[in-house]
This record gives sequence, structure tokens and C-alpha cells, in this order.
Amino acid sequence: MSAERLYAPVDGIYCDHCVETITRALASVDGVTRVSVRQNTACIEGEHLPSPAAIAAAIRGAGYETDEARIGRRPIGARYHEILIIAAGLLALAALLRRVFGRNVFNMIPTVDSSLSYGMLFVTGLMTSVHCISMCGAIGLAASGETNAVRSLRRPLLYNAGRVISYTAIGGIVGLAGGVLRVSPAAQGAIILAASVLMLLMALQLLGLVRLRLPRLLTLKTGVGRAGPFVIGLLNGLMPCGPLQAMQLYALSTGSALSGALAMMLFALGTVPLMLASGAVIDLSRGRVRTLAARVMPVMMLLLAISMMNRGLLALGVDVIPDRGGDYLSATLEDGVQTASFTLAYDAYADLLLQKGVPARIVIHADESMLTGCNNEVVCPELGFDVPLRPGDNVIDFTPQEEGEFVYTCWMNMIKNRIRVVDDPDRFKRN
Repeated sequence: MSAERLYAPVDGIYCDHCVETITRALASVDGVTRVSVRQNTACIEGEHLPSPAAIAAAIRGAGYETDEARIGRRPIGARYHEILIIAAGLLALAALLRRVFGRNVFNMIPTVDSSLSYGMLFVTGLMTSVHCISMCGAIGLAASGETNAVRSLRRPLLYNAGRVISYTAIGGIVGLAGGVLRVSPAAQGAIILAASVLMLLMALQLLGLVRLRLPRLLTLKTGVGRAGPFVIGLLNGLMPCGPLQAMQLYALSTGSALSGALAMMLFALGTVPLMLASGAVIDLSRGRVRTLAARVMPVMMLLLAISMMNRGLLALGVDVIPDRGGDYLSATLEDGVQTASFTLAYDAYADLLLQKGVPARIVIHADESMLTGCNNEVVCPELGFDVPLRPGDNVIDFTPQEEGEFVYTCWMNMIKNRIRVVDDPDRFKRN
């Protein structure tokens, strides 16, 4: 007699241990001879299979959720509508918070410079924890996922220990390399782009949209009792993260391996409390809370991957987002120099209109309260400027030689505006 087969959806899976827990729970049900779990679906085989109610009871007893009505003999496809709804909800939440606070609260990166004390470096880590949760929290939850209450604290601890050690080691290396030139925009873009592709593949695997034979580590299936969470924490130090990049520059400025390592260690320790708490709370949860986390987490990772991919492409000079069609600030022409002045905003510069072949001067007035670790450096490789911003008036001089649309960004490619160069003197004001 050939074995029968049933398929059951399982909600709440976000790590390899989840898969093993569900497999053991279903394998213990009478009549089941083989269980495999893939893309949030359990495939149950046996000559005399139990009822859908018994299968659902086993899944719920293990701390997960299922829809008993969907348990049947047909394979269960990915729920694209659910992914779209979650993505729309996350984007709407981000837009609402931006409207309420007047800025992107997930990009609150304090300015990091040589004036910071070691105590303030720890506080900086605490302040950027919200950013860490929004950018890397999904990876942390996937890496440290567990169902057993005793082990659930162990894996988040391993993941965060890996992060602290990685940050400290990187701080020591870049501190030792104090006088080395900064990585070029092209190399920075390639690194960010490569990281975004890997994160995209991880998210698609977790969402069940692809079945790729990725290395075990890239699928975040790290196994029980292994060093997987610790290894992923180590690799987390290589992420192109805004606060982390700012801290790496700080460590670089120390010119000392010891000072650089100590600075990065204190910053990393400051990020641990919120990262550890969020991982432990989710891991200790069961049922609907776990299900919600497992559904939202890969969508967050997917959106982050897309955002990072855009940053990488911008650093390589590729602008994939079309012109917004907004207002451009026209320069004022006086004594043969065209000048465009604007006041720095928290997460935006200004779109500028300049004339070809005429010396240009951009004046950016920066209020100290508006300067952050993200917007404090303006970069445009195509027009040849890379200027740190300080409180007061910051002047950028250059001469645009070609017509076209040029993108200028912050040094992390997270803020983007345009400079349009035209050969039409009648469009400019004259004093």
C-alpha cells in the first residue's frame, strides 16, 4: 500500500529549530511515518494518516498556529496577498510616524565625532537601538529563534555576543589603519549591493517564494546546539549599517587599535539591551504572537533588502527611482557666479537647477540641531564634490560642464536629491 500524503500550513516558523520542533511533534502522532517541512508547509506521510484535527492539535501543541480548514492533499502555495498587506502596513506605519514626528524615526543616527566621550559612545548605542531593530532586528530574530524557554535566552545571547566581538574587532582594525584612505564610492556601492542581494535571497527563502540551494548560513537555518547565531552575529559587523559606518569612521579617526576597539565595543554594548530584549520576548512567545512575528519579520527583511539595493545602486551612479517632478531651486546669477542657497533639513537637501558652464556655488546652512550622523556629508561623484557639513554656512564650489540630471546624496546614500544642469540662461534669476 502506497503512503498517503497531507499538507498543513504552519504559522510561526522563522528558524531551523522551529522546523525541527514541528517535525518531532508531527512525527509523534499515530499513523505518521515521515514529516518534512518546507516554505512554512508541513508534508505529512503515512499509510493511515490521522485526521486534520489531530494534525492541527499537534502543531498547536508545539506552540505554532495552523488553519485546520487548509489541511489537505494539495500543496500549499505562498500567500502573496498576505505579503503585500504586511508590506503596505509597514510602509503606512513608517509614513505615519514620519508625519507625527516630522522625520524618519528609524533613521535617527546621532552625529559621531571626536568630541564624544566613552560614556557617550555607550549612550549613542542606546539611542540607535531603534534603528538597529528596524534595520537588523529581523536578522537577529531569525538567527536567535527558539521555542524552548531555557534555550531561547541562550541563542539571542550568542547572537549579540557575536555582534559585540565583531564590532570590537572591526574597531581595532580600522583604528590601526587610522591614516588609510576611505573606501571609494564605487567599492562602497558594490559592497552594499552584494549585501542587499544576499539579504533579498534570505527574505525570499523565509517567505517561501523561492527554493534556492543557498549555503546553510544564508538561509538562517543554523541548527540546534550549534554556533549559528554566534556566527551570524559576527557577520552582522560587516553589514552596511548607518550607525555602524559612522562608528567605524570614529574608530578610524582615533588612529589607535586599542581606542578604536574600545569605542566600537562600548557602542555595541549600548545596542545590546533592546536587541536582546526584542529577541527574547519573541522567542518566549507562543501562538499568535509568534505567528505575527514570523509573518512580519521576512517582509521587513525584504523591504530592507530593497532599500539597501537602492543605496548600492546610487553609490554606483545608477538612479532607479524616476524624477519626482517636484520644484527645483533656481540659482541666482551675480558677478558671473550662480549661487543656490538652502537650509539643511533632517532627512533632505534640496533639488537644484543650475546653468551649464557657469561657476556654481551651493551654500548649505546647517543648524547644529539638524546635523546627524547621516546628513553631515554631501557627495556627488559626477560633479566632483564630497563635502563634510559643519554648523553654519557650508560652501561647495564647482563648475558644471555637462547638461543632465545628477544625483547627490549623503555619504551613506540614504538621502537623495537632484541637481539639474541646463543650457538655458533665461531660466535664471539675476541680481
